[in-house]
Amino acid sequence: MRVLMTCQPFYSHLVPVLAPAAKALQRAGHEVAVATAPVMATHLARAGIEHLPLPNVLTLTELVADPAAVPEGDVREASSTLTIAFAGSLAGAFARDVLAVAGSWKPDVLVRECKEFGGYLAAGKLGLPQAVLDTSPCSALNLALVRDALNGQRAEFGLDTVDEPGHPEGFLLAGVVPAAWYPEELRMSSARYYRPDPSAGPLDASLLDLPDDRPLVVAGLGSVARAFVPGTPAVLETMVAALGDLPCTAVVTLGADPGEWTGPRPGNVRLMSFVPHPLLLESADLLLAHGGFGSVAAAIRTGTPMGLLPMFSDQFHNAARTAALGLGIQLDVGPLNPASLSESCAQALRAPSPPPRRGDVPEVPRLARLRPARGRRGRTGLAAARIENRRVSSEGAPISTKNPRP
Repeated sequence: MRVLMTCQPFYSHLVPVLAPAAKALQRAGHEVAVATAPVMATHLARAGIEHLPLPNVLTLTELVADPAAVPEGDVREASSTLTIAFAGSLAGAFARDVLAVAGSWKPDVLVRECKEFGGYLAAGKLGLPQAVLDTSPCSALNLALVRDALNGQRAEFGLDTVDEPGHPEGFLLAGVVPAAWYPEELRMSSARYYRPDPSAGPLDASLLDLPDDRPLVVAGLGSVARAFVPGTPAVLETMVAALGDLPCTAVVTLGADPGEWTGPRPGNVRLMSFVPHPLLLESADLLLAHGGFGSVAAAIRTGTPMGLLPMFSDQFHNAARTAALGLGIQLDVGPLNPASLSESCAQALRAPSPPPRRGDVPEVPRLARLRPARGRRGRTGLAAARIENRRVSSEGAPISTKNPRP
């Protein structure tokens, strides 16, 4: 079977979720190609997945730099503008590009990630069966908001309009966290749940000597906040200062060149432009992050407690759900200062793993119940990274010392 997959040009959607699904399909004997923006070519080539570049699909950086690219309005003014645009004009441009490449590639089925609506339109136009990878469960709460924009695009492509807001996800829905993560109102009978096996790759060489005699905290605010939230640098400074006051080792991703960082530089904090989470979270005692679903899902997979600082979009829902399930704490960015954040992190690091609760379901092995006891997390992820880097180096390839993202 020929499977065409579509994805927004977001690292957190492509590399940890869609690419592992594509590799699983390949192992099952299917032919797979991913249609997305040209900027994602390096990641797909590294994964050994065919890339069908879509020339008119813009990255978030390009959208912010050129507000005229979004007829719905300036995406910097309100998150709802971008949400509607992704189901409106941007979905239409994506769909036209998908139809162009599908004409020669001739897929049998289309699999898209849930925030990508161009594939939904293209599959409808081509009469293809489709499935959805749920890279952002709480984004389903926005489907009513985008229904009119999406119906406008359906009409442009000669498709009937739909009244049901949930129609775009009314196909096979593949979740990447246990069903218990989903509130009742977001659970669907068509859903199935899987555990992705993301390829971590070699760890940056500068992290291979992290001390293992104190807790490890992995922190960052993702790659999107800097484009949409003006206060992001200040929040990062607060995070770095707070972690500097803790008896821990911290790795903080800045989303920019650490050499240009003008904030604090505590001795126990490693500042990086970017670090892939899978390996580090296997060894981490705490994830301090913005609450983007990619980071949350990675922490659920590894059983890592979370301290979440939601800033926009679905992050508030993700943080609230994380706290409700006992997987971590939700913090308010507004009154945040180094002292209060340091104390919150200290409390999270001291917190014991919660006991099983009556009514817990067996599909939640890492949702709080079986979290490793504090102080007993091994450094298996770092050990694996050291072994992998030695293997790669012995085969003649250089150890990764650069940011792997474009």
